[in-house]
Amino acid sequence: MSLFHFEFRKLLLNKKTVSLLVCLFILYSLMGFVTSMFLIGSGKSYGVYEEMAAGYEGTIDEEKAAWAKKVYEEVSARYGTDSRMIARSIKDQPETMLALKYNEFTERVDEYWNGTAPESGDEPYGIALLESKLSELEMQGKQNTFAYKKLSSSLKRLTALGEPEFANILLWENLFVNWGEHMMQFLLFIPLTFIIAPVFAVERSTGMDHLILSSRSGRRKIVTAKLFSILAASVIVTFIYVAATFIFGFLPHASLHGWNAAIQSIPAYARSMFGFQTWQLAVAGAVWLIFTGAVYSLIIGFISSRMKSQMGTVGVSLAVLFINVGLAAMGDAVTQRFQPLIDFGLANVTLIKEVFGGFKMFHVFGMCVSYPVMAVFVLGLIAVLACFGIYCGQKNRTVV
Repeated sequence: MSLFHFEFRKLLLNKKTVSLLVCLFILYSLMGFVTSMFLIGSGKSYGVYEEMAAGYEGTIDEEKAAWAKKVYEEVSARYGTDSRMIARSIKDQPETMLALKYNEFTERVDEYWNGTAPESGDEPYGIALLESKLSELEMQGKQNTFAYKKLSSSLKRLTALGEPEFANILLWENLFVNWGEHMMQFLLFIPLTFIIAPVFAVERSTGMDHLILSSRSGRRKIVTAKLFSILAASVIVTFIYVAATFIFGFLPHASLHGWNAAIQSIPAYARSMFGFQTWQLAVAGAVWLIFTGAVYSLIIGFISSRMKSQMGTVGVSLAVLFINVGLAAMGDAVTQRFQPLIDFGLANVTLIKEVFGGFKMFHVFGMCVSYPVMAVFVLGLIAVLACFGIYCGQKNRTVV
């Protein structure tokens, strides 16, 4: 335990790193606060919106849907169809905001029953579309294929979830924007890179690792202490991100309204096949961020164990991150050729929107396995290989 304390203090509790953590907490807090203020304008506006939205919650109302569509057409004619431009322009107009949110909801209800457009490249979604595709496969006698099992499972889950309902979930929508977009990867993973990079590289650059690993404590104990310090530092940094964005995103709202709404009420999770409530997704999302942050930190630790300089470790680690994000950002023609790499690369697998926002299935030894289960397996395997590589790499650096 004393070795772990020593390595942990050396990695995280030095003056430079503590100062960085304080700056990160301030940055994450501002991000959570500004994200909420960007959407709702002021606490008073949100209070008015909340009172009005209470009368709209529940299943779709055709009269309210017609009113919302009319308001949307007027607003889009004035400000354009870009959602961010509209949000910036009407954030202090709670009635208009409610109309736009309700219009989005009516579109989700229509998509639930009728499905996505035939030319869409997205995963099939919607009761009518899934039934149509299943009928086509049945006519072709393909009931035992993976495609049929996948579509059938999606239809069962979608039917069990039921028609979407409208809910006031602005707080949770803001929260999942901060936790589920690519910006999170830069704000969280880049600082993690600089914090974890020295764990092996500094000692390698001076040649001190030969002596340290040959000390009385033994190579295995020292390397194990370093690995635990990597995991502890990763968890702390990720927890700061999660806590700061949640607390300071909550302050402008001063309300947890919508905590028990279905996640399908949130636009980014409208096609999710998981029966989570918003608070359950928040817990799952926080755990997922901590888990994926730990795996990425172990990858950095492996790179650090192979590099002779801290900046070299930072450069290679960031290159790995940027390449993953760059591949995921390319068009469908490129991503379809590297789909497994995209699905389980850092760009997608670390985003809760990608993992829980849909219903991807994989065919593994005749079984249909969901994306979250496969992601845990793949990331766990990467973590094990990273640890194994670190142990093996340090084995040959002891003095005989």
